[in-house]
Amino acid sequence: MAKFAPFELTYKTVARLNNYADGFLYLSTCISVAITILGYLDRYPVLKSILIGTNILFICMYVFLDNRANYIFTKVEMKRRLDWLDNSFGTNFSGKRSIEYFTNDHISPGMYKLAVNCFENSYHTQFIINKMLPEIIFKTCFIVLVFVCSAYFGNREFVRMFFDLSLPAILIQKLIKVLFFSIRMADVLDRFKLLFNNLMQSGFEKKEPEALRDILEYETALSWASTPLDSSIFNKNMDTLAKDWEEMKLQYQIKTL
Repeated sequence: MAKFAPFELTYKTVARLNNYADGFLYLSTCISVAITILGYLDRYPVLKSILIGTNILFICMYVFLDNRANYIFTKVEMKRRLDWLDNSFGTNFSGKRSIEYFTNDHISPGMYKLAVNCFENSYHTQFIINKMLPEIIFKTCFIVLVFVCSAYFGNREFVRMFFDLSLPAILIQKLIKVLFFSIRMADVLDRFKLLFNNLMQSGFEKKEPEALRDILEYETALSWASTPLDSSIFNKNMDTLAKDWEEMKLQYQIKTL
């Protein structure tokens, strides 16, 4: 049976909106450089005015699309949580359950399966966010530098400076959030490793509160960050992740309960 996830199309919508937003971001960056060059040469004032207006429009479009993507992402995350609960407890809160999306179907429904699924999720999330970080850091630093230099070396029109500098501020805020998100995911993954290491010597019943704490921390971090993961990174490393996860299940003696 083919793999199916009821929320997959919505995640693709989020990715498409983020791609459109990035397009406006790159166009705005190029236009900002062009405006600075025209200002430095003191030529074509009409063209410069048109470019300033266009750049302001592109920055507004970036902010709109970025916030629209974040809103849809927040909504689809609720659908993912319901499907996660359905797979873990054998319920049907979502109305249309995923097929072969999770890899722990050998485990009986219950709290233990919920913890195992979250352990797997945290491992995948930490892997992907670490792969995303270098590109995000480079993109943010490069674009922030271009906009700050453009605003500084241009004729420093107040309106233009306001819009030019607001975009770097947004990008820096997003970068800081991703950095903290990565740190929190590393902490969550370490907690799950410790939990399942301890479960090799004790029963799960006594560890249920600890498991619930780690599950809530994972979901709280996802909600706080509101950062869509790069699906291309997951698809590229899917086989490696699946193999590594199976090895981890053996190492931590994750078994049917």
